[in-house]
Amino acid sequence: DEPFGALDPLTRASLQKEFAELKARLGKTVIFVTHDVREALMLGSRIALMDKGRIVLLDTPQGFVKSQDEYARAYLETLRNEF
Repeated sequence: DEPFGALDPLTRASLQKEFAELKARLGKTVIFVTHDVREALMLGSRIALMDKGRIVLLDTPQGFVKSQDEYARAYLETLRNEF
């Protein structure tokens, strides 16, 4: 759960890049738990969005971004409001 959560931004970005390269090279299936929408979109090939312990949306990053699901839209709105 949140393997990169406690890292400073530079270390986190470096490990995200390394993780993506390693995942691609090895071709392994990985379950990566994060609350960071940007990280999920960057690292995931499928994103499961949970609410109250249940999966409410399971889609590709592209599908997640286009989703009309209200809960998914709320998460995406956090990206727009960062600055």
